[in-house]
Amino acid sequence: MGKNSFLLYTSDYKCIKDLPLEQKGALLDAIFEYASTGTIIDLPPVVSMAFNFFRSHIDDNTEKWNEKVEKRRAAGRLGGLAKAENSKQSQANLANAKDAKQSQANVAVNVNDNVNVNDTLSLTLSHLVESANESVSESESVNEREEANKVFNPQSIKEQLLSDEIWKESVCMQSTLGVSFISMLPDQLDKFIAYIVSIGEERSISNISDAKRRFTYWWQNHGRKEVQDENKQVYTVPN
Repeated sequence: MGKNSFLLYTSDYKCIKDLPLEQKGALLDAIFEYASTGTIIDLPPVVSMAFNFFRSHIDDNTEKWNEKVEKRRAAGRLGGLAKAENSKQSQANLANAKDAKQSQANVAVNVNDNVNVNDTLSLTLSHLVESANESVSESESVNEREEANKVFNPQSIKEQLLSDEIWKESVCMQSTLGVSFISMLPDQLDKFIAYIVSIGEERSISNISDAKRRFTYWWQNHGRKEVQDENKQVYTVPN
């Protein structure tokens, strides 16, 4: 079954609260049409800019939802394979147990009293333990290599964000500074990346969605205040 819902955030209302009711209605129709069918309706420029803001949220949430669905499918497939493998292994263990029992009976009749069956079992167990340890070590090495590949690349993140026109429109609306924020964005991205590095959280950004989320949080809690402080004017009252 496909996705039959989407999220709207109350914090987004401030971006559209001043629009006339007619434009708000057109925007709502466009949002539902896009979320249901993926179709983009022709809209007036002002409404289209607001729609792009909501569209980016819908796209991000849909991507996360699809990732969760795929992970659940993969887990289901692995679970089925594991059950089948366990069944085969149980049958093989039963057959091996029967063969071992028959072999022990033959040994009891034919071999010398000096032969110790326990020695053979100990060697077998040691071999199994050694194989298991090798498998665990190999798995840990693969995980370490995968973790090492998640390299924080500031330049790549900055280039991807600056090339995303929908995201830039969105952050301009959130910035409360209007279109002037576009010219400030490259410098603000440099400050954001420097902040992430300074607090040692590079590994918290493994994809572009993480970068967008962390930048929004940084701007609301740090960047906006810095810009406001820089723009403050000091007036001197003459004597």
